[in-house]
Amino acid sequence: MVKRVFSLIVFLVFVVLSIGQAWAGSSDIFDLTNIHQGIVRINYPLKNNNKIKVMIQKDGVAYYYDVKTDRDAFPLQMGSGSYQLSLLENIKDNKYEIKSSINVNVKLKDDKISFLQSASPVYWQRDGEVAKIAEKLTKNLDTDEQKAYAIYDYIIKYIKYDKDKITSLSTDYVPMVEEILSSGKGICFDYAALYAAMLRSIDIPTKLVKGYKRDIDTYHAWNEVYLQDQGWVTIDTAYDAVMLEYGTSLTFYKDISEYSKEKEY
Repeated sequence: MVKRVFSLIVFLVFVVLSIGQAWAGSSDIFDLTNIHQGIVRINYPLKNNNKIKVMIQKDGVAYYYDVKTDRDAFPLQMGSGSYQLSLLENIKDNKYEIKSSINVNVKLKDDKISFLQSASPVYWQRDGEVAKIAEKLTKNLDTDEQKAYAIYDYIIKYIKYDKDKITSLSTDYVPMVEEILSSGKGICFDYAALYAAMLRSIDIPTKLVKGYKRDIDTYHAWNEVYLQDQGWVTIDTAYDAVMLEYGTSLTFYKDISEYSKEKEY
């Protein structure tokens, strides 16, 4: 399962921040074009292998993301309200300089809207194979619950858990759902990203959640899916894919008391 190091290292990196002398304006760095859809983009040159991170903070809760391309999008998943957006650039070792920081008031059309977007760490393409398969699996189904189950059933049977992958991952790893689909294997982070991407592509709000499950020792990832008549339900494709291999009986919805959430995207 995904090691807790993914969360801890990102946090520890920022213990030794350095404040930059020059602060760029929001029009230079932060692209707020789609802010009401629950995402923000960054306009900042990626050159000479410079390491860039973005911090998104609201009500004392902060999320940190690596900026890898100029097309990256980052979610505003904490609902409507006042956000602080900061861009940080690595200057030496684990020391980062704040290049820009702004406060923005976000008014989302719906607090679930960010969980429909293609944004870190759930990237997907409308014309990609992931979206096409999701559409094919659900085209004759009527309810969101039926659609969520059809995609769940496909993933737990088709994607195999990769026990060796976790040992070779970098701390800034972000799943590439098209690659996961084509390889047919992945870790829990991959399962959760793929399930979220497929459901989002058919307009079902889906969270990727990180934290702990009571009977798993290591850091874990799963999903919460919004169903019209039930609200948010907990679904764990990685766990059930492994249980399926052992011939264990499965339950589609999980007991939320079995899980301890630390982050949601």
